[in-house]
Amino acid sequence: MVNEMPGNSTPAVAEAQPVPRSALEALRLHGAWLRAVAVARLHSYEGADDVMQDVATAAVRNWATLESLERAKPWLYRLTVRAALMHRRTLGRARRRVQEAADLARARQGTALGSVKADPLDALLAGERVSYLRRAMATLPARDVELLLMKHVDDCSYKDIAARLGVTTAVVEMRLFRTRQKLRRLLEESYG
Repeated sequence: MVNEMPGNSTPAVAEAQPVPRSALEALRLHGAWLRAVAVARLHSYEGADDVMQDVATAAVRNWATLESLERAKPWLYRLTVRAALMHRRTLGRARRRVQEAADLARARQGTALGSVKADPLDALLAGERVSYLRRAMATLPARDVELLLMKHVDDCSYKDIAARLGVTTAVVEMRLFRTRQKLRRLLEESYG
């Protein structure tokens, strides 16, 4: 009966959970619950896989910093909440950028229609540029495309990208520089 009293710090035998010895074991043990936490924080199933991947990466990378193996579950919970919040922030930034681009396009179209008739050639050329860009992006390695998207779509800083990839900001700057050079070269070949 002693174990059933509220406030008693001794866990009941039936409630005792195994203590994970590694990050992978902890993720296997608590993975379903952590996914439910991520879905609840995101308010949808979309993005839960991304959040869980971020949690797994952070857990494996920082497992040595865990003070006590018994505290693995609350530690993983905090990692999951933080990853879900970062994911929502990234999505919010992307939505805001898309909205700003749409507003800018509407404003440009309104000005073009108000002063002079819209030139169909401009629309054709813009569509062609987008087509060239998509083809060039398709030929880049996935790692380079991911880097460009983090920087220019997700609006991540060099520091954020470095933290996600587990490298220094100098490495991120160099990779972005080289990737932009590759993309520029591919676009010049397409136009040339």
